[in-house]
Amino acid sequence: MDTIMLEGSILEHQEELEIDYSQNGKQIYPMDGIKVDKGFYSVFELRRRYQSPNKRIVLDSDFQRGNVWSLKRKAELVESVLMGLPLPVFYFNQDKYGRLIVVDGRQRLSALFEYMDDEYALQNLNVMPQLNEKRFSELSPVMAGRLEDYQIQAHVILPPTPDRVKFDIFDRVNRGGVQLNKQEIRNALYQGKATELLKRLALCGEFFSATGGAFKDEKRMKDKYILTRFLTFYLFKAGLIQNDQKERYEYKGDMDDFLGKGMDALNNMEDGMLQKLEDRTKLILDRCWYYLGENAFRIHREGRKSPINMNVFEAIMFVMNFVPDLQENLKSMIQRRVFAFIDSDVFQDNIAGRRDSEMKLMWRMEQSEALGREIKKYVGRHTGQEL
Repeated sequence: MDTIMLEGSILEHQEELEIDYSQNGKQIYPMDGIKVDKGFYSVFELRRRYQSPNKRIVLDSDFQRGNVWSLKRKAELVESVLMGLPLPVFYFNQDKYGRLIVVDGRQRLSALFEYMDDEYALQNLNVMPQLNEKRFSELSPVMAGRLEDYQIQAHVILPPTPDRVKFDIFDRVNRGGVQLNKQEIRNALYQGKATELLKRLALCGEFFSATGGAFKDEKRMKDKYILTRFLTFYLFKAGLIQNDQKERYEYKGDMDDFLGKGMDALNNMEDGMLQKLEDRTKLILDRCWYYLGENAFRIHREGRKSPINMNVFEAIMFVMNFVPDLQENLKSMIQRRVFAFIDSDVFQDNIAGRRDSEMKLMWRMEQSEALGREIKKYVGRHTGQEL
């Protein structure tokens, strides 16, 4: 019987990526966990931070999709600044390293910085036509100083504001555009080695093959979400996830906080260790495809081809961390054991309601690792191989 894909869905339970406000009035954030500062910054100071070697302002966030301003709109913004007109409030998120990640105002800052870099000349100005065709270097000292000294008002989200509060703030200030999902916001909050690694893995051939190309046209970071989950679980089991007190992290059911800590750990990882993690992930993906095929991460439902299941993905990736590399004579045995585990009533119950509760997540990780070690031991016993 031919299989069919469930209409409109690439990732099962993808609704978990969306920000849920159905609990409005029920979920109360502790006031001491919400830290938003108000301040003024000169354009000169912001540009200096942006041009610093360690990029103290992040403008190129992947979550900021499209919306590229026209030259006319950029010129009008510069004219407004030179006229001294107030601009709408900017929103920044300050990470724990002091970097400012632009939540709202990226296009405006980009337009100002590009003009100060002489990347375009002013044109079609109505109020100050005498400045038409002039680049920044051609402005009079008075006009150049007026632009550099212009004060923008910004609201800055300060650490350690919880990620779930930041998701709410991001959603409110970006509500005029495409509503962001949690992974898109997380991708903005944790710019650096983590986002670069996720981008490479999501585009690698091993991921494409193991997922049957399910994410080839993905625009909303569902691919990066399941990879973030696996990498965070992997680091957690290795004892490499820390809480805010630099102690070993204890998972208490807050998946958003957990994944944020995972991306933070990736950002702080030494390059050599990060490369080993990337190579290991690709190797595990290759094993998944070789032994289980392109439908490895789908729930087996008769008569239809279900979407990729994030919990199946992370569980099978854990199992495949322990199996030997690409041996044809092992395919049948590994398929039988892995699919029996995934199709079992106890596993299906685990990934039903409250699948990311502390108890269920720990069971899933431990049982997946146990199965992987069992397969490894079985192969060693029957082949004499040291695995």
